[in-house]
Amino acid sequence: MMTLEDVNRIKARDLSHLTTDQIRRLTNAENTCKMAKTDWAKNHWFGVFRKLCEKYNCMDYFRKVIH
Repeated sequence: MMTLEDVNRIKARDLSHLTTDQIRRLTNAENTCKMAKTDWAKNHWFGVFRKLCEKYNCMDYFRKVIH
């Protein structure tokens, strides 16, 4: 089982080229997408997360989180 420490290590490696504000935006969009309850909210936050990953050139992280 992965611990919180393992998850943080993976995020740090994948997102090392980003600023702290960019990482905060990505993780907030990711967590909000996971916790969304309605279909509209899920679609909206999924799109926000995808667009941020495209903008910050983190599509490999996006694919890792989605699968």
